Amino acid sequence: MDNQNLLNEMYQNLQMVLNTMPELTQASTDCDLKGCLEQQEQQFQDFFSRVKQAMTKDMQQPEEIGEIQKKYAEWMTKMKAMADKSTSHLAEMSIQGYTMGMIQLIQSSHKNCDASKDNLSMSSDLVKLYEESIDSLKKYL
Repeated sequence: MDNQNLLNEMYQNLQMVLNTMPELTQASTDCDLKGCLEQQEQQFQDFFSRVKQAMTKDMQQPEEIGEIQKKYAEWMTKMKAMADKSTSHLAEMSIQGYTMGMIQLIQSSHKNCDASKDNLSMSSDLVKLYEESIDSLKKYL
């Protein structure tokens, strides 16, 4: 059960990132930041495919995030981005989102510590992706 829970938490975590990133990329007028966000979006998309593949291997159906939660996150991201489209603010929003996702993922890994080594390792790899993404955005603050 821990494998199923951990994989599903990663799936939903990545789904939230991938649902909000286009709003931030679209709001950016800074070509460098836009390129950075597009590259990160591709990395998260690749990781999302990796998680889906692991779920298929375990014959597991992913649980989608709720439609209300998804729309709320998109709407809030869009509203915050419209209020301040500065490069610094968009980088800050991305960093805050990544930090929240990373915290949820670490908590999930601790809660599901009996998951397979492969899935715990994948969770650790996703935390590293978040850390690298945050580090690359710091120069835009």
